[in-house]
Amino acid sequence: MKIEKKSHSSYINFLKQYNVIDFYNMEFCYGIDCEGEELPLEVILGFSKKEDEDLIATNYAYLNRIPEKHIAIATVNYGDLLCLHPNGKIYHWDHEVNDLYLDMKVINGYLEQNTNLKFVADSFDQFLSMIAKIEEDDDPSEDEFKNPNIPFPDEMLDRWFQNPKRIFLLSEQTIPIFLKKFELTEKGRELLAKFKKEGIFE
Repeated sequence: MKIEKKSHSSYINFLKQYNVIDFYNMEFCYGIDCEGEELPLEVILGFSKKEDEDLIATNYAYLNRIPEKHIAIATVNYGDLLCLHPNGKIYHWDHEVNDLYLDMKVINGYLEQNTNLKFVADSFDQFLSMIAKIEEDDDPSEDEFKNPNIPFPDEMLDRWFQNPKRIFLLSEQTIPIFLKKFELTEKGRELLAKFKKEGIFE
């Protein structure tokens, strides 16, 4: 992984000043608009002992899955990444479009990868200026995070499997809601079993 001093200077300065920004631990949800698609922000990566927040660990985990020379700098949209190109521009890596997938017709083979990432911003500073609070739906039944009867997408649960103790970052009022939401899907119930196995919840 190579950070270019000139074209990546704004990101380097951001790391020096702020390091990691965890949007999960904020009162409101934030995101950016990418060609009309709202991308909820999760973490702007930096240097951390937590793998899901660490710049180096994340890029190692996605080695060969994101295009060469791109650097993953943020996690977004329940499984996607924002990537920094050597020219300083920011692109959206969509796991459903740009990831590597096994070719079922070829032993140990992969389908041709789509490395054409969607453009987000001309620079890291421009990306920062795009961040905005995500307005909640007026209908509380449609609020994905606060309604205990609406399950989380499986892609979002992957993050909890990586770091189950993240649950303790939530407020006391939110934890019971999340636990009820986990019960609604098979993958969520697997996560609850992991909580129990690791002694997080009985």
